[in-house]
Amino acid sequence: MSIESTPLQEHFTREQIFGILNRIAFPLSHLPPNTLPEPTLATLQELHTRLVITIPFETLALRTTASRGVDISLEGIYDRVVVQKRGGWCFSLNRLGYELLLGLGFRTQFTIGRVCKPPKPTDPPRFTAKTHRVSIVRFLDEATGSDTKYLFDIGFGNSVQLPIQLKEGATIEFGGHIRRMSTRTHIQAQPDILGHPPFVMWCIEEFLPADDKWIPWYAFSEQQFYENDCQVANFYTCYSPTSTFFKAFWCIRSTPEGDYYLLVDKKLMIKNAKGLVKQIDFFREQDRLDALKEYFDIVLTDEELKHHDSWIVPAEPVAEAVPSVDASVESITSLAAATTV
Repeated sequence: MSIESTPLQEHFTREQIFGILNRIAFPLSHLPPNTLPEPTLATLQELHTRLVITIPFETLALRTTASRGVDISLEGIYDRVVVQKRGGWCFSLNRLGYELLLGLGFRTQFTIGRVCKPPKPTDPPRFTAKTHRVSIVRFLDEATGSDTKYLFDIGFGNSVQLPIQLKEGATIEFGGHIRRMSTRTHIQAQPDILGHPPFVMWCIEEFLPADDKWIPWYAFSEQQFYENDCQVANFYTCYSPTSTFFKAFWCIRSTPEGDYYLLVDKKLMIKNAKGLVKQIDFFREQDRLDALKEYFDIVLTDEELKHHDSWIVPAEPVAEAVPSVDASVESITSLAAATTV
């Protein structure tokens, strides 16, 4: 007896690529009908910006689906992001971006990095497991010998809005935010034990004006990984109690002006390059659902509401303390007298 299974989709179809481009309102009217944009640096920049400001980073699948997981199959990603007009996280959004780039003819490869953002600006970097997927795009001009590479990352929450070159000190600015590419040594690594040199990785950093300091976000190498590696890391991120997102209710969306909306559990923060602009605390679930619609264009379906496991329950009023009463006749009489109007 043989068990037949439907093979997983390996790449997006041409129709799906147009579906993604339409989802992010990528300009196509200047092109002939049924023509895809050329794989140029200008196209890469336009794609990156539109993907980041259109598709939210969100963990709602962990809280509002029966599986409590994020589906990172191509079919699942396309259905959630394009058909349902929802979002995802790095293993879904950056897979969507990677496959989109491949379909448009870009020379690209993905890798998996380590988040190393410290809890506080004054703390040292703290390297996590390999749980952040990114793509690297290479522009090779054999005629001139020009060879440049760019980081393409649309799945880090308040992501950089433009691709940034893999070059020490390369800097980009958008909406007052400043990011740069640097290199960093994995401080927990001990390659000398086996006779290897220090392990140096690319590192994306954010400049904090208030602290006048560069803060690392995550570090990565140009090592090749495979989709099975992403399946393992995605499973850990969904289901491990040590995962940042294990019980998280997160939704993040950037705006063209450089602001971003950050909904974390029971509060919504609106931030810009200078810091916090506004904070809204939720005391009722309906207020949070309204915020999802207003700031992220997300309306939970009846099926999602049925599986929702993180409802905000209003706090019950605390009853006033009642003094203990001596059950003697004298005490009861005195209490009755004191409470009689």
